[in-house]
Amino acid sequence: MEKRKRVLLTGASGSVGFEVLKQLCSDERYDVIALGNHSRRSKKKLPGFCNKAEIVFGDITNINDVEKISRDIDAAIHLAAVIPPKADEETDLAY
Repeated sequence: MEKRKRVLLTGASGSVGFEVLKQLCSDERYDVIALGNHSRRSKKKLPGFCNKAEIVFGDITNINDVEKISRDIDAAIHLAAVIPPKADEETDLAY
């Protein structure tokens, strides 16, 4: 049997990220590290969703958080983003 791949997924609680998380969790080839931000939405949506996913709450702009979750992974799917209207209001954050 082939070793399962460890996949890091950022933006796991967003619309696209959550759909990708569903797909990864339904595929026996992958173990998932799902990064969600510290929002109420993420903390409500992600815990307990998938027993194959390690849920981590952190900040994609914090180098320490990123280094911690990036160890020993085989692939990364980067879907974290700030989208409108917040991106229009907080352009520095979106950058």
